[in-house]
Amino acid sequence: MGPDSYISVASILSGFGVTVLMFRIQRELDVRENHPEWPNWLAWADYLILLTITISLLFVVLPLVAINDPGKEIITIAAASCSASVVLLAGYPFAILAHYRLEIGKNREGARDKGEPIERVIVILSCLFAGVVFIWVYARVWA
Repeated sequence: MGPDSYISVASILSGFGVTVLMFRIQRELDVRENHPEWPNWLAWADYLILLTITISLLFVVLPLVAINDPGKEIITIAAASCSASVVLLAGYPFAILAHYRLEIGKNREGARDKGEPIERVIVILSCLFAGVVFIWVYARVWA
C-alpha cells in the first residue's frame, strides 16, 4: 500500500471516530440538561475513539500530507498507526456495550461507574493489543 491508501484509511477511521464522539457528547449534554443531578463523563470506551482519531490524524495523515516525499520510515509508521487505530476502533463496540451493560456486564447491579469493570478490561486489552499490532506491523513493514 502507498501513502494515499494510508491517508484514506486514516481519514475513514478519524471521520467515523469524530461522528461517534459527537454522538456521545450530544448524549452527555442531553443527560446534563434533562437530569442535572446525574454525573457527566466520557466513558472509558470513548477514550478508544479519542485515541483512534489522534493516532490516525497525527501519525498518518499529518506526516503523509506534510512531507512531500515520505521515506520508508514515515510510511512504516503510517502503516503501523493505521493498524493500531483499527484495533482500537474494533474494541469500541464491545467496550461501550459493557459501559451500558448491554449483553456484556448485564448481570452487574447498582449505579453505573465512569468505567465499568469489564469496560476497563476491554479498553486496556484493546490498547495493549493495539500496541502489539503497531510493533508487529512496524517490524514487518520495516524489514
